[in-house]
Amino acid sequence: MNGASNQVHEFIQVVQTNSAQDLTQEVNKKRVAEHFSAACGNYDQYAQVQKQIAEVNIELLSHVITGRSKFSVDLGCGTGLHTGSLAKMSDNCLAIDISHGMLKVAQINNADVTTFTNKAILYCSGDADSLPLQSQSIDVLHSSMALQWCSSPSFGIAEITRVLSTGGSAQLAIMLDSSLYELRDAWENIGITPRINNFFSQQQWLQATQDLQIEQINKNSNVKINIQQQVRSFTEWHSSSLDMLRALKLIGAATKYNSMEIAENSHLQLSPVTVSNAISKQELIELDKQMQRQVCALSEQYQQRNAGDKGEGNRGLPLTYQILFLTIQKTQS
Repeated sequence: MNGASNQVHEFIQVVQTNSAQDLTQEVNKKRVAEHFSAACGNYDQYAQVQKQIAEVNIELLSHVITGRSKFSVDLGCGTGLHTGSLAKMSDNCLAIDISHGMLKVAQINNADVTTFTNKAILYCSGDADSLPLQSQSIDVLHSSMALQWCSSPSFGIAEITRVLSTGGSAQLAIMLDSSLYELRDAWENIGITPRINNFFSQQQWLQATQDLQIEQINKNSNVKINIQQQVRSFTEWHSSSLDMLRALKLIGAATKYNSMEIAENSHLQLSPVTVSNAISKQELIELDKQMQRQVCALSEQYQQRNAGDKGEGNRGLPLTYQILFLTIQKTQS
């Protein structure tokens, strides 16, 4: 952590891995961190939908909190584009990311930004599965497009509620398993195993919150966990499947557990992510054709859904992100 002051030690500590038991996925956190560090220089240029999602999440947070908070956290801060907005809502602000490269860019982007009380934003490397924070130390937590990299919904939800103070709030934007379905469907329809990440479903995330609520009741706790949720769709458009796959790589989202590269004989000048599961030029051609067929079949649906989308038109191949916006409030029962 860079520039840490005495007060940050009031709420930062080394925490052991959460032991909650539920459906988990084998996530290579080192690889995730490396991919996002490699993408930090390109991220802001290509992550347009991610910016829109974070803007919605910050707006939702502004309706949840009243007044300024003592301690706030931007979990999975990325390049820090919205960390400054969070800092202005609080006396102390800590930005956490699993990627050291992203943290460095976030520091540069917010070099002149201070909190409500003119304190510098603090930065810390950390994993959402095991937050380096003391229990009940955080008043406001914001996280956008980061928790889908958790090993399990229960790990992420349990850690966030653990660190929230009584009266604290968390506003989360989480990518769901129904995201990127156009690409997934196209892979399947041409008879190839989809080479995109698997994420958790809305039901799995909500089950994790419900389990936590039941746990509080069973413990006769005087703490109540209140949950609000909504799902929204965000669609971006690409000129080709190659452009789509390149964009996913350039924002660091190319892989979670799987390996993917463009085959050397495709001559498409896209650097490999890893060294297996190559995508050939012929597969890209078939992928383009299939995605075009899907667009034609659902053209009216896309026009209606994306009538209000930001951006430069909606021609090309669509890629849709299904996002769960989850509000968690920890109150005295």
